[in-house]
This record gives sequence, C-alpha cells and structure tokens, in this order.
Amino acid sequence: LSQQMKGLCTALVRALARIEAYIDFPEEDLPPENQAATQSLVADLLTRTQRLLATQHYGEVLRGGIRVALVGAPNAGKSSLLNRLLGRERAIVSPEPGTTRDYIEEPAMIGPHLFRLVDTAGLNPDPGAIERLGIDRTRAWLEEADIVVLLLDATNPAPPPADLAGRQPLVVVNKIDLVDAAPSPALAVSAVTGEGLEALRQALAARADALQPETGDEAVAINARHAQALGEARACLEAAAAKLAAPGGGDAVLLASDLRGALEAFGRVGGRVDHERVLDELFAAFCIGK
Repeated sequence: LSQQMKGLCTALVRALARIEAYIDFPEEDLPPENQAATQSLVADLLTRTQRLLATQHYGEVLRGGIRVALVGAPNAGKSSLLNRLLGRERAIVSPEPGTTRDYIEEPAMIGPHLFRLVDTAGLNPDPGAIERLGIDRTRAWLEEADIVVLLLDATNPAPPPADLAGRQPLVVVNKIDLVDAAPSPALAVSAVTGEGLEALRQALAARADALQPETGDEAVAINARHAQALGEARACLEAAAAKLAAPGGGDAVLLASDLRGALEAFGRVGGRVDHERVLDELFAAFCIGK
C-alpha cells in the first residue's frame, strides 16, 4: 500500500504543480497550458484510486474470513454438513425438522482460506412464530454472505427455495448415501460418510479465489480507515475531472482546491505531503524567475 500511495501522490503533486504555476505566476512567460495532459493525469489518478477502493471488501475477507451461509429446507442436513466440515460436533443434529432455530457461526480453514461457516435455520414455507425469527436471520445471511451454499436433500429433491435474495448459490445435494444413484451434474455429498466432501472443499476454495478483485498486477487489501480517506480523495478527483471536462477547463483556483483536497486525503493513508514538495515540482518543471 505504501508503494501504491507513493506513486499516487507523486502523480498528483505533478498535476497540482502544473495548475498552481499558472495561478501563482501569471506574469511569467509560461508555455501554453496543456489541458489534455492534466485531464489525462487526473483520469488516471481516479482510476487507480477506484482500484484501491475495490479491495476494501477483500481486505475484510482476509482479516475476518469468508462468510459461507449454509441454507436450504429443514432437515436437508445443514447442521450435519457443518459438523463434518468442522471435524467436530458443533451443531445439534436431529431427524426432527427445524432443529436449528438460530444461526451458528464457526471458523474453519479449508485449503489456504479462512472461512466462517454459518449454519442457518431451514427455509420452511410454513414456519411457526419462533422458527420465523430464525428464517428472518437466514434471509439476512443471504444478503451478507460472500458464498451461499444451497443444500438439497437427495431423498426429497424438491426445488430450491424461490427467494434467495438474487444470489447464485453453490448447489450441493446431500444424503447421497441414502439413494442408489447420485444426482448429476450437481455437487453430491454425504455429511454422514464424508463422500464428496473433498470436491465440496475444492469448490469452496475456487469460489474464494474468485472473490479477489481485479486490481491489476498488485492487489492491495485496504481497511475501513483507508477506504474513508480514499473515498474522499475519489470525490475530490471526480470534482476536478468534471471541471476539466467543462468548457474552458473550469476555474483554475477551484480545480487546484480539489486536487489539494485529494492530496490531503491521500496523505492520511500514505503520509502527509508538504506543500513545499508541490513547489519543488513546480520550479523543476518550469523556468520561473530565470
């Protein structure tokens, strides 16, 4: 992150020095202002800032774990699957449907990834009052989870619940030890015997790999504090880009103010940049006072 911010600040100082030269030294015989070059520089800064902001959620995932919601109808075997993936009896397992009334969340390492497995209340179309509260929390997890695993019962392959909050789940058929033939081409497992569990782990790892954002050669996972500062910098750069796109390039003083705001915000991530650095760039780029 330090290297990324150093590059952003260097480019922004260069852009700001170009603009402030024409504001502070109007009497000097400066070359014609290159509006297109400044516009291109600001656009590039905005793109790079947006790429960094895109890594915030990935940073949360790396620090807290990838949230996996196990959802499905009551008695599909979600609790049994949770226990099998954890390697211990964490959730109560019973043949009685609706045993899980609230969610259970547990960490688990699968391959190189830290997951947070969440066993949720079954999506019963006709729940009781208490069960309905658990289902409401299940629907909340559908929104928040990074990966949704929809568990179906091989002995009762009913269609999946209609309302999955628009998520594209990883569909897994459980209890294949109780049927003659495993369904195809669905991912088939047995939480009792462990059959198919390795394929499920590989599928989860593949989904986890896909969570890494496309940020170019270097992915930098920022935290919430960095994201707030970079969000302010993005707003300043967007305002500057809008002024540069306006007829005449906008007011130079206001444009410089936007860029100074972006530089200040960058400074809260990578270290404060003194105004003297802008002046150094200004005098290096222009023959002022000679």
